[in-house]
Amino acid sequence: MSPTPSPEIEAVARRILATWPTNDLETMSNMFSSDASLRVFGFDAEERWRSPEEFLAVYQRQMDEIPDFRVDVREAEAFEDGAFGWMTVHSTMVTPESATPMRHSAVFRLEAGSWRVVQWHNSIPVSNRQIFGISLTTSLDVLVASVLGDRADLTEAAGSEGTMTLVFTDIVDSTILAESVGDVAWAALVASHESAVRRITTSHGGTVVKLLGDGSMLAFGSARSAMRAAVDLQRACSGERFEVRIGIHTGEVIRTSDDLFGLTVNKAARVAMAADPGGIMVSSTTQDLAGSLAGIRVGEPRIIALKGFSDKHQVFPIEWD
Repeated sequence: MSPTPSPEIEAVARRILATWPTNDLETMSNMFSSDASLRVFGFDAEERWRSPEEFLAVYQRQMDEIPDFRVDVREAEAFEDGAFGWMTVHSTMVTPESATPMRHSAVFRLEAGSWRVVQWHNSIPVSNRQIFGISLTTSLDVLVASVLGDRADLTEAAGSEGTMTLVFTDIVDSTILAESVGDVAWAALVASHESAVRRITTSHGGTVVKLLGDGSMLAFGSARSAMRAAVDLQRACSGERFEVRIGIHTGEVIRTSDDLFGLTVNKAARVAMAADPGGIMVSSTTQDLAGSLAGIRVGEPRIIALKGFSDKHQVFPIEWD
């Protein structure tokens, strides 16, 4: 069985956030597990509750202390796999004095036929600059924007043109990982990962165009070399604390002394976004050029939409020995 979207869990999560400001202890207790393994984390460093009794007792007291508020859900996702499920929610806490963005994550378990929370976490997002003292790349969309820059008409960019195979990599849930391991450990992980990216790219005759902490753009003159490098990079990441998604596309690019531009760059990044965590996705163009490679298998084609592009596009997941 593989994870599937779960409207039921999403509905429970939304109900919890709607009930939270009402001080309805009975309803809240029915949506959280009664098992002693229940864990709930709040915003404050001291808000770590390790049993249903502890959580509900503090919840009831806090509701007497907190001024009127509501929680407006902006985005919610939920999945289930067998007897377990999970969700993530982006919301805004609205009080008479302020509106604060919030994030919530939870793990659910089926108990007596109902989805109940076994772990819940509330957090208020802060900037990477506040934590690390610098601004980090926060998503593949940001990585694409940094690569493309603010050029309204890429066809007018100065530089030579040519065909290249581009590889985009992205550490999955990098912000969550950075928060969980701390500054020092995260910096060490990034440094080690970037070293592996450089080494593997060079060994396959490629060029590292950009390294941005949790993502990279690599360029190869050969589609076959790019695919081999992507597989070696996934092998190198197999023992790490994170997973990487990789996308590959081949096409015409505009080259300057230290950068690449054009629709091929954008499409390669979008193909990476379609890859599963720990997976590699290639465009049909790249697959046609690469053909058959020893130790590398091509999965069933998928027809998908790519953000910013019209029509549907055929992509292929890559498997390896």
